[in-house]
Amino acid sequence: MSNYFRKLPNLDYPTLLKNKQSNTDYIETKNLFRRVKIREDLFSNFVVFDQYKIIGDERPDNVAEKVYGDDNLDWIILMSNNIIDIKNEWPMTQSDLNTYINEKYTQKELSNIHHYETIEFRDRNNQLLVPAGKVVDESFTIEYYLGESGLRNNGQLKTTSPIRSVNNYENEVEINNKKRTINVVKEDILGLFLKDFNRIMKYDKSSQYVNRKLKKTENIRIH
Repeated sequence: MSNYFRKLPNLDYPTLLKNKQSNTDYIETKNLFRRVKIREDLFSNFVVFDQYKIIGDERPDNVAEKVYGDDNLDWIILMSNNIIDIKNEWPMTQSDLNTYINEKYTQKELSNIHHYETIEFRDRNNQLLVPAGKVVDESFTIEYYLGESGLRNNGQLKTTSPIRSVNNYENEVEINNKKRTINVVKEDILGLFLKDFNRIMKYDKSSQYVNRKLKKTENIRIH
């Protein structure tokens, strides 16, 4: 992420140091409030992104090295998924996951049922009746007709309960695994992405403007 912070523009901020020379002394610092966020509607754009499956204990820099050949582009991996809190938004390592689970649950609680979810169910014509992974009540059932066409007048009415229980341990593993599918900017438009990012990071002219990478700001004290 160090390469990302180098790209941030700067602020001339009034110093609060006691040994300042005058009321107009400034300290140049990075503008941490300047942030680029990718529009949500672009995440489904297959022209911009590829999907990537995080393997094992891969970190963002590992993914950047594998996809772009440059681990310094780890910030693009995070930005491509609007990840701000890497501790909670990036999948945990197996060791960290085990520690987290063991601290959260007792050994007995690990096997307690957290919820029920559907398993995929199709009729004899391979028509999908119930998709997998939908959270449902324990009493969830469906009715269907056991016939060649599945129509009321061609078969016998049947009832089934295509569900499975998910315990606390399985639920935590599933939550962590869902974080493994991420977006990565396609390599062939990476140059355009970086060009647009650098453009957005530059300041427009204003009363505080010094240059494209620096502007002055005032310190507002609250008494």
